[in-house]
Amino acid sequence: MSDTLKSEPVYTEPPPALRRLSARAIARYVGPGVIIASVTIGSGELVLASRSGALFGYALLWCFLYGGIFKCVQVYTATRHFTLTGEHPMVGWCGLPGPKFWFPLLIAVPAIGLMPVAFSAIPEMLGGFIHRLSGAAMQGPPVGSWEFVEFRINAWTTLVLCTCLTLALLSSESLLERVSMVVLGVIVVCVACSVCVLGADWIDLLAGLFVPSVPEFPDFIQGAKYAEEFRDRSPWLEVSLYLSAVGGGAYDYIGYIGMLRTRRWGLAGRRIATRAELDQAVASGNPQRLVNIERGLQWTRAPFLDTVISFFFVILVTLLFGILGAIVLHPESVLPANNDLLNEQEAFLTVLHPQLRWVYRTGVFLALIGTLYGAFEVYQRTFTESVAAIMPRPPSATQDRWLRRAVVAYCFFGGLLMTWLPKSMAGSIVDRMTFGSVVSGAASCGLWCFAMLWLDRVRLPPELRMRRGLRTLTWLAGTAMTLLGIQTMLVYFGFTV
Repeated sequence: MSDTLKSEPVYTEPPPALRRLSARAIARYVGPGVIIASVTIGSGELVLASRSGALFGYALLWCFLYGGIFKCVQVYTATRHFTLTGEHPMVGWCGLPGPKFWFPLLIAVPAIGLMPVAFSAIPEMLGGFIHRLSGAAMQGPPVGSWEFVEFRINAWTTLVLCTCLTLALLSSESLLERVSMVVLGVIVVCVACSVCVLGADWIDLLAGLFVPSVPEFPDFIQGAKYAEEFRDRSPWLEVSLYLSAVGGGAYDYIGYIGMLRTRRWGLAGRRIATRAELDQAVASGNPQRLVNIERGLQWTRAPFLDTVISFFFVILVTLLFGILGAIVLHPESVLPANNDLLNEQEAFLTVLHPQLRWVYRTGVFLALIGTLYGAFEVYQRTFTESVAAIMPRPPSATQDRWLRRAVVAYCFFGGLLMTWLPKSMAGSIVDRMTFGSVVSGAASCGLWCFAMLWLDRVRLPPELRMRRGLRTLTWLAGTAMTLLGIQTMLVYFGFTV
């Protein structure tokens, strides 16, 4: 190792805001995580958390609490690694024992394959919502291969997708962050006020929040309105949906971590430090040893703040919608289902005052448009980071631009194709979301945690590795999510009941 490496610190000096934390510093270091929060709040919290409360009352709130905490740990271990080494975990995982690239491909291939599912299911939710708000007819003759309502919802869905594509092409990342923050703020304030006014059964709520259980479906789903959707469906598939709902999945996090390049926290977006260089940086004979350790650990505060605060809001909003589902929808035996996944939740605010329906409707549009708006940006990075990990040389700036355009086209046209495929072929919105949650849901997130434990050990010297508490949480998160993911896979593919 050269004398230059011995005498010069590996890490640049962190800004004062990270060395002395304050409220202003915390706000400054929340950025990419807010985008992930906005991307997931649209479908996960508005729809699936409400559906959980409507079906099971408070009983499955633990899915959202534990799932959110575990995913927060999962994401932070990866962003911490990227900050300290400058290496995206997808690159580091190429060295896992076994066939080359097996783990990055295991994570990336399902993630990329499922992108059109997200770009069909989410706009289709909004398309159904718009169709009902328009007061258009709900019955009529079929149109070709499509049922009457299905055709009209598809038309609205196409308009939604085109609008979001236009916004994504004309906007910037800084604008995206500001819009995301506004969306989060409006949703949190509105639903929190509703929960406070309506009240909750705190004993049942706390039991459902901390004691894991998987109850049977309520009897009312046997009625004509819901029977088709729940025929031969196991409650475990609902668990799979809810675990994927909170905070997103591995396909979101690959792209989110890539966003740190623009933040340039630590070595992220600057350069990659080898293990030998990091060992030398903290070696006992290096005069910059303490400086390197102190600066490296101070830089990890930036992804920590971004991840923890963002997931706090995700978990909070998810639980609030789940609680409102239990308070408002469960006693009335109604739930978000079929192609009507957003209208029932309007009662969350109209029980306070009828005119508040406009607050809810505005929030739905902001949330779901923000979800798709942000997903274009996140999924571009998911794809480019995955490709860069397995390519012998990083893509050039020109190649990167073309890859990004290809991803936008893939998501847009793939979403349109999934939308316009007849329901008999593509399945319902919930069918597609369930498939996605099983294929790239909890199990992928759990294996991610184990891969990060391995990567932390082989890429970082002991002075910069995770501390015991974080390692323990990562083991716990990996074990819980992997086992839950395997269980839901077995149920989905018919190996157990």
